[in-house]
Amino acid sequence: MSKISFLYKKILFNLKPKVNLDKLNLKKNTLEDLFNYFGSDKGSKVNNPYKNNANEEIGHGFGEFYEKHLEGLKEQKINLLEIGTWKGSSIASFYFYFKNANIFCIDRNYKFNFRSKRINFFNCNTQDERQMIKLLNFFKKKNCKSFDIIIDDGSHLLSDISKNFIFFFKLLKPNGYYIIEDYNHPKYYNYLNDLKPEEPFIDEVLNFMKKKEIFKSSLFSTAIQREISNDIEDIFKYKGGMFNEDTNISDIAFIKKKGNNN
Repeated sequence: MSKISFLYKKILFNLKPKVNLDKLNLKKNTLEDLFNYFGSDKGSKVNNPYKNNANEEIGHGFGEFYEKHLEGLKEQKINLLEIGTWKGSSIASFYFYFKNANIFCIDRNYKFNFRSKRINFFNCNTQDERQMIKLLNFFKKKNCKSFDIIIDDGSHLLSDISKNFIFFFKLLKPNGYYIIEDYNHPKYYNYLNDLKPEEPFIDEVLNFMKKKEIFKSSLFSTAIQREISNDIEDIFKYKGGMFNEDTNISDIAFIKKKGNNN
């Protein structure tokens, strides 16, 4: 993207009216209800944009898994980061569920539709090392050094999922959760498997790390494998309920980091 094109998109984004969540009075208590209300595919009932039948509902049904692991953080002052926010439907949901959270969201596109004193949007392509340096400086400027929750719902490219895990896991607080949505997509869709055939899928990476076993990888060096796996307390993997004919493509992993006293 040229600098002129980038600046043009940034100006349009800043001028575009956005929904002020701070002024929205919404009484919905569960993430499932919030995901469905804002139209996030993390929910279970979202209109399918790829079908002519506007009433067909799809969704990953991830709400119950989020609540299972994160309900205890609802009222706490936490830092949350989502990688890949698109228009912001899930961020709006997290805003109302985690009432005292300081929320960060990054996306390579300028599609975000919401604003709030508690929401910090940053345009970033995680494949660009220079932009990642700027992102770290952005966190520093906002006095945020680490996160209680990090969610990767980005491109779903195998290389991006792997590199994001390596880069962002070290920013996770003790006892925090690193969450990867649709981590098996590179298995289901060939165009998302952009690495060499011998590179392990994320499902295999997580299995190795849970067992503290070293594996062959062009991205995860032996040192990185040991560093990450030694910091992992447990890994939980779930199948969601994709409400269409592809009932097997909804996968989510919750990776819990060890506490300070472990």
